[in-house]
Amino acid sequence: MEKEYHCNCKAGCDTYRCVCLKHNEPCDENCGCVDCRNPLNDVDVESLTVCAIQNIDIVTGLTEDELEERYELPCGHEQVALKDLLDDCYCEECAESYWYSFCWDAVVQDSCTWHCEICHACRDWREWHCERCNKCTYGVTLPCQHCGAEGPMADFY
Repeated sequence: MEKEYHCNCKAGCDTYRCVCLKHNEPCDENCGCVDCRNPLNDVDVESLTVCAIQNIDIVTGLTEDELEERYELPCGHEQVALKDLLDDCYCEECAESYWYSFCWDAVVQDSCTWHCEICHACRDWREWHCERCNKCTYGVTLPCQHCGAEGPMADFY
């Protein structure tokens, strides 16, 4: 996949002011950054969930023992090593995908959970990010609890 963003940071690329980091990408040779400290450099972001990418300091700090630790999938069909839950892990028996949420410190079902890239937090599938007030809110058919904007599914029902 070709990189879409290239920064020109002068302050090290280690905050979300960096357009590359903000879009969950490492910096590359086409960036004009100075003293680059983007934590995603040298990380295969294609093999990580958005939650893992946005918690990269935790992920890169995991020991081999922690990466090998096994977690039971919520479906109960199998136990999987944490390293295999950093990306989607597919359970053949129940035909569901699971991944590890660093926000919730738990294995979650992909169809029931998502990670808001703007709020940097895992959310229940019934929540949505309001573009008007820039906060996540509950109820896809309900107005935003913060500003009253209509939910994304309001016209659907």
